[in-house]
Amino acid sequence: MINSKNILKEFTSGFGMQYRSYKNSVMNDNKRWFLLAKDRSKKYLFVIVSGRQSESLKEFEGKAIGTIKIDCSDLIVLRANTGFKNLKLLQNIFPHLQPVFCGLKPSFGTGDRLGIATPAHISSFKSREIFPYLCQQSVRELIKTGHSWQDVISNTAWGLFETGCKKPFGADADHVKEIGDLNSAIRNGFTMFTIDPSDFVLSGSQDRDKICKKYNSIPEKKEIEKFYLGKKITINKKVLEFDLDSLKFVAASYFEAIKHVVRCYKFIIQNKKNNFDFEVSMDEVDDEISPLAHLFITTELQRNEVNFHNIALRYPGMWEKAVDYVGDIANFSLEIKMHAGIAKKLGPYKLSLHSGSEKFSIYKIFSEETEGLFHIKTSGTSWLESLRTIAVKSPDLFMDIYHYAVKSYEEEKISYHISTEVSSIPDIGKFKKDKLESLLDLKQCRQMLHVTFGAILTAKKDGNYIFSDSIYKILFENEPLYYNYVAKNIDRHLELVSIYKNN
Repeated sequence: MINSKNILKEFTSGFGMQYRSYKNSVMNDNKRWFLLAKDRSKKYLFVIVSGRQSESLKEFEGKAIGTIKIDCSDLIVLRANTGFKNLKLLQNIFPHLQPVFCGLKPSFGTGDRLGIATPAHISSFKSREIFPYLCQQSVRELIKTGHSWQDVISNTAWGLFETGCKKPFGADADHVKEIGDLNSAIRNGFTMFTIDPSDFVLSGSQDRDKICKKYNSIPEKKEIEKFYLGKKITINKKVLEFDLDSLKFVAASYFEAIKHVVRCYKFIIQNKKNNFDFEVSMDEVDDEISPLAHLFITTELQRNEVNFHNIALRYPGMWEKAVDYVGDIANFSLEIKMHAGIAKKLGPYKLSLHSGSEKFSIYKIFSEETEGLFHIKTSGTSWLESLRTIAVKSPDLFMDIYHYAVKSYEEEKISYHISTEVSSIPDIGKFKKDKLESLLDLKQCRQMLHVTFGAILTAKKDGNYIFSDSIYKILFENEPLYYNYVAKNIDRHLELVSIYKNN
């Protein structure tokens, strides 16, 4: 009988000396069997068919490497590459390998800077009622890693295939600022678009004259005054109301940013055929966004017919990379309650939490106050777990990476909200090789290694990568350990999130 168990058994019998198969990847489409396996350096797609179905192999890029026998039938085994063309064929056969629309379900994003962490991420989501954005990367990260939108989609889908998981997932083109980047993300199948209009936001540090000048340049200012002045909205027993001064300040600060969001949304509507999730990201601005500003941003988006699902705000406190929340937790709770009240009354839509990695002290508050209307984004946390693996399995390589990161830190930290000074970073020479892993539990080291990923992964000498190839090799050879570290880390995040079912 030809079934997944026998396919795996006979493949292992015939090719197990050369390839180690991923047992959960075995699937079939009634005429062909598919599985993923790896040799000492690469992963391959294997397609297995009977002789009478051999024509169906021609569409895949690969070559026949032999046969296996089941119930007196000789089955041809094709070894195919894990390129994008073969992936597209596989996605057409198995639609669960394509990202889908999320909507208002509680959701959580796992960035993957190396493109190999998806199987570990999936293991953390399997038993949880939370929608996973397994595919998430920002334009800034694409530039720093040298990856493309296609790479990100491809890496995630192959990781999903490896696990055999059929749980729906999303693909988030994160912190997009330019329409050109949107076009590429749309063509490569992304299902969520996070627009970052922070370049158009006027800093609150501007003096009154500049605020007035900016406000007076808005052609629609009289219409804005007519719409907002004199109106009140009550959120959690607190009345929100604009006077002329507060309206001038908020409109001058955010009006141009909102116009940019509208332009981006209209472009997506014109070019994206299927449903998509839309997020507005106002988290990387200089000033905390007040409930009154939130009210204005949301109302203006709705008046411009932007159907958004998430909004990321600059919340009170410090949202630094790779460390827990720094700030008054009680005050954060009160502010989130107000913002969540606005989101439910004017929406509903979800509040989005960026720089969400390691913010363990506030996950429960955030998820409970929003009553499940939330999205949380993590990014470099799985990258740090890859370095933990290297610290354990290749201490010398880790030490070289660490030294290079220290030298690169001052330049690389410029584009991040981060407080660690290079003078506070520990001297790795004072640590024994069997204790290097402990550096990844120190704030200064975590932040330094978190933001220098691009410099590390793209560093070259004489045209060859200094670290990248060695990093991938160590992680490939120690995949179970790497997956375990990543899954353990994401589990720690998710177990603190409270899930509410929204009807």
